[in-house]
Amino acid sequence: MSAISATHLSKHYGRKAAVDNISFNIQQGEIVGFLGPNGAGKTTTLRLLAGLIHPSSGSSQILGQRVPGPNLLKVGTMIEEPSFYPYMTGWANLKHAAILHGGIADSRIDEILKFVSMDKAAQKKVAAYSQGMRQRLGLARALLWRPKVLLLDEPTNGLDPVGIAEIRENLREIASGGVTILISSHILAEIEKLVARVLVIEKGKLLFDGPLTQITQNLDEPQTSYQLQATEQNALEEKLSELGYGFESLSNGYLRVAVPLSEAPNLLSRLAAENINLLEAKREEDSLEDAYLRLLREDGRPS
Repeated sequence: MSAISATHLSKHYGRKAAVDNISFNIQQGEIVGFLGPNGAGKTTTLRLLAGLIHPSSGSSQILGQRVPGPNLLKVGTMIEEPSFYPYMTGWANLKHAAILHGGIADSRIDEILKFVSMDKAAQKKVAAYSQGMRQRLGLARALLWRPKVLLLDEPTNGLDPVGIAEIRENLREIASGGVTILISSHILAEIEKLVARVLVIEKGKLLFDGPLTQITQNLDEPQTSYQLQATEQNALEEKLSELGYGFESLSNGYLRVAVPLSEAPNLLSRLAAENINLLEAKREEDSLEDAYLRLLREDGRPS
């Protein structure tokens, strides 16, 4: 049984399609990244899955039941920037959420605040919280009733690198218990460390659904990059320009050159044939960010 599914799901606002006929299935225990530029339809999709808005057409299911339905009680959400009562403490805000949901002991509030490293700030008013602290409290609220499904919209906004790493480990631990997580983020390097599968949406349309290992293989023109250093860097720059290769100067003194994968074996031999003496040539692995940006360009976005 799929934990999350969408079938020809669409949402229109007037003539504009915020979400346009998308379908996907996510199995129990998966962590799936949801990628797309601002305005692509990520938040609208999450709101549809959470039953916060009604679709214009199509449908979605949570744990085998149509949305909206009783299984939404098994969903934890953190969609857009979380809002709280600023005059109440973090603990009191979670107590309020616990009362509304029902059946949650005070000990669970303490447990989940410790889990997201907010136990020491639990008795401070939310008005004094930083953005990162509010994000942590939002994740705590989403986890409060031990959900089977998590819908997370940019959960690491405002967190420093240490905080991002902590949240990543928290989510891995949660997923290991069978919880399904759909997480949107613009921090592609972080998504790459967390998920094995991504959905990519642009202009409301689903462009890609598959494992990270395949995202580059599914593109018409996969690329790779080299970092190059020569005895005469100026000569290297001139020759790369003559040969039609784009490049960028890096802070470490190297030049990064992106080439189509099919041309990669020829790059170094062509430079050697032009009497360019390379001191070092380091090939880079194609990153999720590289593949993601190419995918958007293939859909018509300017480079």
